[in-house]
Amino acid sequence: MLHTSKDEAATKQNGPACEVKEFGGIVSIDGADIVIDGRYPEEGYSVNEVSSFVIRVLNGTGTLALQGNLVSLAEGDVAFVENGEAYYFEGQNLTIFMACTPAWNPEQYANVA
Repeated sequence: MLHTSKDEAATKQNGPACEVKEFGGIVSIDGADIVIDGRYPEEGYSVNEVSSFVIRVLNGTGTLALQGNLVSLAEGDVAFVENGEAYYFEGQNLTIFMACTPAWNPEQYANVA
């Protein structure tokens, strides 16, 4: 078991529109609170070649674009994204919780056109 309090979470900026509060994890899964205020990534799409993830909208509204399909997001909604699927988010103060499996690391991740 791993427990991380909100005060222990590491906060980082993933570009001008995306703030991430990472709670860490174990090899098989991790989690983060993410606030999106604008478009992330700024251009193109993001893709994780290894990890799949689930998000739950905690606050706000926005859009998740999955390989050209637009999905409206609102508080309480849940979305699942398979590894290898290209995506981007747009929102105004859209707050989500994201869990990745296996645990996310930067080597798995890329921005694509």
